[in-house]
Amino acid sequence: MITSKAGCVSPETMPVFLMKVHDIIPYSIEKNLGKAYNDAMELIPDGDTVCFRDGDTCWLTPDYGMILHKYATRYPDAVLTCWTNRIHKSSGQLDLSAPSTNDMVDHTRYALSLSVQKDATNLQTTISGFCLVIPKHIWQQHKFAEEQPYEDRKGVPNMLGVDNDWTNRIRAAGIPVLRMDGLYLYHNYRLLTNSKDHLL
Repeated sequence: MITSKAGCVSPETMPVFLMKVHDIIPYSIEKNLGKAYNDAMELIPDGDTVCFRDGDTCWLTPDYGMILHKYATRYPDAVLTCWTNRIHKSSGQLDLSAPSTNDMVDHTRYALSLSVQKDATNLQTTISGFCLVIPKHIWQQHKFAEEQPYEDRKGVPNMLGVDNDWTNRIRAAGIPVLRMDGLYLYHNYRLLTNSKDHLL
């Protein structure tokens, strides 16, 4: 082992990660979320993986990146997601044991308690797009819809449903969507008003 004068491990002994996980929050002022996903993924090197997150989410532990990387390495042919505190009740990502308060200390402690888990659960439920970990090679075969297939009752395109459309298509193609049971992401999710107006 090569060490520096301070006794620290030198870069020569650091592990080399051939695949990187890029943590990205896509956004579209045109409310074309599918195009925002596709545009971001175009910039990622082949062989890498992207973690797409909503802008109102927050990682709580300093090792979240290592946890993400370990799961992505372990399941290179799956799409991954994780636990959260606030999301639609039909989603398999809602953790009913999470703190009911909005105290970030409580949520951070809870995230730490889950981080020892190594398992993943194959979800057959509705999937929310607040966290989607996608290998680029899967996206290259199954890109997000940009034609805004979902409309509100007035016939106006919006961002709702893009994630469900995509995850339904990839599951139909035999690609699993797995929940990382050792990873918890705080989600603000319409906390003050429960309004969806920003998506419409």
